Amino acid sequence: MKLDPPPDLVEIAEALDAMAKPHYGSACKLIAESEGEQCTTERQEAIWKIYGNGELG
Repeated sequence: MKLDPPPDLVEIAEALDAMAKPHYGSACKLIAESEGEQCTTERQEAIWKIYGNGELG
């Protein structure tokens, strides 16, 4: 999976942090907002799939 443009280190860190906390996925934005939970973006989820396994790409 390629991200265009590639994420910088700050964006990677923010995405990994967001995914590590309780959150709703990008598809549940309305539920998350009504319950005060954070929701992630599709891009954050893609970054997690690439970098979240400890291999860093």
